[in-house]
Amino acid sequence: MNNAEKYRFSDFTLANYQSLLKLALEQGYVFSDYDLSPVPDARKIIWRHDVEFSVHIARKMAQIESDLGIVAHYFVQIHSEFYNTFEREILDLILGIKSLGHKIGLHFDAHFWGVDSKDMLESCLNKDKIILEELLDLRVTSFSFHNTTPQLLAMNDLYYAGLLNVYAKEIRDTFRYCADSTGFWRYERLEEVLQDNTITNLQVLTHDGMWQEAAMAPRQRVFKCIDGRADRVKSLYDTSLPILGQLNIDNE
Repeated sequence: MNNAEKYRFSDFTLANYQSLLKLALEQGYVFSDYDLSPVPDARKIIWRHDVEFSVHIARKMAQIESDLGIVAHYFVQIHSEFYNTFEREILDLILGIKSLGHKIGLHFDAHFWGVDSKDMLESCLNKDKIILEELLDLRVTSFSFHNTTPQLLAMNDLYYAGLLNVYAKEIRDTFRYCADSTGFWRYERLEEVLQDNTITNLQVLTHDGMWQEAAMAPRQRVFKCIDGRADRVKSLYDTSLPILGQLNIDNE
C-alpha cells in the first residue's frame, strides 16, 4: 500500500469536501453553534475551520457551505506565518466569509506570546480579541488553540477572557471529534464517522490548505499554498511598479 492509499489522498479534494457536507445533511445532522443543549429529534454537528494556510481556499469552502445552506465556524489567526490578516486581499476574503453568514472566531497562537499560565492566557487572548474585533468589525465570542500541546489542552475551562474555549473539557466530553490535522484523518475517517448512526453530537475540524482541487500528498498541499502566496507577491511587485511610474529592472 502506498501513501496515497494509506492516507487517503483522494479524500481531500474540494469536490469530495462538498460530498461530505451533503452526506452530513443526508444523515440528518443539524449544523450547530457551540451550544451544549441537545437538538430534539436531530443529530448535531459543529463544523469548524482553523484557518491555517490559505484564506483563498477557506473562502472557496465557505461558498460551498453557503450554497448548501450550511453555517460553519472559521477561526482566524492574526500571527500566521502563511497569511497576513491585515493585507487588503486577505482581509476582503475573510470579510467575504463573514458576509456569507459564517461565524468568525480567534485561532489563538499561544506560542507567539509564550503563554505559560492562565493569567497570561487571558491577558494575551484579550489583546488578540480586540485586534480581530476592530479589524473585522464584529464581536468575537470564541477561540481555538493553534498547535495544541498537552499544556495548552490542560487549560480546559469553558471560558477564558470571556471567550468560549472550543477545546474545553465540557465540549470535548459532549462532542465526538474528527479532524484532518496535518492532512490526514488523525483519528477516524470522516466519511465513516458521518455514517455511524450511534453518534448524535459531532465536532468536525478542517484546515483549508489540506483541501485542493486535485488529490496530492499533505506536504505538497501546503507547499502549493506557499507557492501560490509567493506568486501573488511577485505579481503584486511587478504590477505595482508601472503604476507608480518606476522601472522594474531584471538581469536582462
